[in-house]
Amino acid sequence: MKKIINLLLTSFIAAGLTACWSEDIPEAGAARHQVTDLTATPGDEEVLLAWSLPEGWNPTDFIVYYTDADSETVTLRTGGEMNCTVGGLVNDTQYTFYVQAVYGKLVSNYVAVVGRPATTRFPVTDLTVDAGDSFVSLAWTKPATTVLSYTLSYYNEDTPDNVEQQTLDKDATSVTLDKLINDKNYYFSLTANYEKGASEPATAKAMPTLAIPYILDRDKAAKNQPITFSFNTEDYPTATDVKWTFPGDVVKEGTVVKYGLGTVGTQTVKLNATIDGNARSWTLEVEIREYVIYSTDWAQDGSNYNGFKGTCPVFSPDGKTVYIITFNKVSALYAFDVVTGNEKWRYLPTSKSGSYNMLTVNPVTGDIYYGTTSAGQFYAITPEGELKWIFSEAGSMKSAAPAVNANGTVVYICDALGKAFAIDAASGQKKWQFSAGDAGRGLLVNGSELLIGTQTDAFFVNIETGEQIAKVTLGCEMSDITGFAVNSDKTLAYFGGRNGYIGAVDLTTHTAKTPLLAGTTNPNTIYEPVVAPNGSIFAGSKNGSVYNVKGDLSAVNWEHVHTGKAVNNTYNYSHPCVDSENRFYITAGQTTNTSYIFDAEGRVLDSWSYTGTTAAAQRQMGGNNYLDGVFYSAFIGNGDQNGMFVGKYVGGERASSWSTHGGDICGSCCIK
Repeated sequence: MKKIINLLLTSFIAAGLTACWSEDIPEAGAARHQVTDLTATPGDEEVLLAWSLPEGWNPTDFIVYYTDADSETVTLRTGGEMNCTVGGLVNDTQYTFYVQAVYGKLVSNYVAVVGRPATTRFPVTDLTVDAGDSFVSLAWTKPATTVLSYTLSYYNEDTPDNVEQQTLDKDATSVTLDKLINDKNYYFSLTANYEKGASEPATAKAMPTLAIPYILDRDKAAKNQPITFSFNTEDYPTATDVKWTFPGDVVKEGTVVKYGLGTVGTQTVKLNATIDGNARSWTLEVEIREYVIYSTDWAQDGSNYNGFKGTCPVFSPDGKTVYIITFNKVSALYAFDVVTGNEKWRYLPTSKSGSYNMLTVNPVTGDIYYGTTSAGQFYAITPEGELKWIFSEAGSMKSAAPAVNANGTVVYICDALGKAFAIDAASGQKKWQFSAGDAGRGLLVNGSELLIGTQTDAFFVNIETGEQIAKVTLGCEMSDITGFAVNSDKTLAYFGGRNGYIGAVDLTTHTAKTPLLAGTTNPNTIYEPVVAPNGSIFAGSKNGSVYNVKGDLSAVNWEHVHTGKAVNNTYNYSHPCVDSENRFYITAGQTTNTSYIFDAEGRVLDSWSYTGTTAAAQRQMGGNNYLDGVFYSAFIGNGDQNGMFVGKYVGGERASSWSTHGGDICGSCCIK
């Protein structure tokens, strides 16, 4: 059955661009002017169509037709009115409407317009809740002037089927509920009522109590990520026998306990204590997710995928935000909250380009720096995700990670042409320029000196003037974008080399140490070493091996081969990490994205792989980073899917020793 919506239903069969009618139905014939200026204004479950005609044209009627959600054709007549409200539509569904002018027994060609109805039944916003002794107060912001009333529903945790309900006045923006039961969670749902029905509910939870008996350092965490549960001894000074019961009947005693929950979803924790001789109990909830961070939502250029290559995550100075930049045609910068796991913001440059450049964060201002593979695109972005400045004099930044001086006032870069620049961090203006003659492969700020590594040489440059202090021949070829790692007494800067070498530069004597040939079997490029607290050096190679070598580069301590055999491009641009217990973390790019944790002797303590649509897409050609027991990994992606960015809780404590991307969590490449 075809539908009638406030107007006369007329049956017809659409054929080509005209309508064919039976019996006395008008048909297309001589030229008749079609409608002009057709618009579709969306409403709640309706769309208002309006149109016009040039002066001198006087149709006898107008026909409107469209296809509804059931694939039925709905036909309307307006009685000559040049507007029509089409109701009974489904919100957020796109409709195409056709309008024809009727001239007696003839009709014009149709004109089409697209409309998408949308709800105006806006939910309550800014719902806040406050609790006290036997009461809970809720407050909110009125969502729209068309609200007719509010409906408040609530229940306590012991009686979920006993839902109480109140109707509140349309002008209400707060309500207080009293005579509630203390120490019980209450769940609240507030909807705004409109002429066409109720909005989506806004929800909240609160516990009336004399004083909240517990404090959590976080109420959202990843699997096994410890949460600190503290009893409120200030408001309950006489409390004894404080016990926390976790899922699985795991009981921890004490006023402060740490515990990680291993099941995803809403988890219930019971708190029991004896207060003034009386047994008391409370229920609290925490939300557990699989990973600290997991995302594949990246801006793309058309149908192209995006992911991460030649870069690794870095952190804000306070460690609460982690940053990453995509590489494929859209070099967008993303910021994630490490507590909630949510994306905080993204910065998309107006100019499209790829990027293999590592991010660097200013440890003083928190600004983020990165370049792209296109000349003239070196960006400074504020911690709020706004463009601060663009430096346009550098070439392609498929090169060394930027470096920042200790007080955060100057940024140093070296591009793929070997041009090094000192840039004022506040204004983005050039302070000086130096020619290294070859692509920058690593930068290091050491007091008054800037160390610039190229393929075969290293330069020591005065950070204030840009004047050369010394030039050092490295003794082996430095890997591209490998950077420098620094030993504990800040005298040696290590780097990964081509053809299986690990080299070092003496920062005090301005000389190069004899490189160590670590990869003697199928030698290939070694990338980005990290220095462990015990002084050993750890790095991965494209040949499928990871190496742990002595700090004096005299010998290899141990080697591990991924999958038991040499596989080229395995640890490509890999950025390993180390913790305070000399455990090493790294991810293999080929043939799977296996992440490893090694102990100081090279034993595999743990390994795992992340799954994707195809294994090829989720391989790593960049790096990892590590903070507060969380191992952050970024993957390249492929034509059928974006690369993943994952933060997995693995435990341990970040080492204070150096990686090739700086001794701090910001990756500032500065010895402080």
